[in-house]
Amino acid sequence: MKVVLIVFLFFSFNLFAQDLEKLQKTDVLFIIHNGINGDFQSKAISQKFENKRPSIFYDFFASHDNSLPASENKLTLVYSHYYDFDEEITMKPTPYFRVNKSFLRKNKQILITNKFIKKIGFIEFTKLIKNAKTIFLIDKSEKYNRDITIKEVRYFELSLE
Repeated sequence: MKVVLIVFLFFSFNLFAQDLEKLQKTDVLFIIHNGINGDFQSKAISQKFENKRPSIFYDFFASHDNSLPASENKLTLVYSHYYDFDEEITMKPTPYFRVNKSFLRKNKQILITNKFIKKIGFIEFTKLIKNAKTIFLIDKSEKYNRDITIKEVRYFELSLE
């Protein structure tokens, strides 16, 4: 957890403007998801077992871009308390923390928003996600008083054979 916060602080001070080239060079991405189902985003919760935490699927859709094949029209990020059995056995849950919502205002230059996705295009957004080592997602629907939740998510690629 301390390592995540150190990495987080390091990148928040090193990026000064929201720039595609700078974001391509970083290992850590921060993405904002509205947490509601809308035109370009959706959220689905899946819970296989009652005594386990649910997995949450965050989808991003190309903005009615018919030039893309159907398989490239959607990008999915998934949050799960543990991503594999090794993490569960060693009790190393996926990083999940709360920060004051002033974080959004102070760090807007490093946050990937719907507006930025539209600006760079869905294909570039997909490349950013695929090349990132760590992806943190801010679900705007998960607010607690003045705090927002930041959680590590992973890219979920569905391969059709």
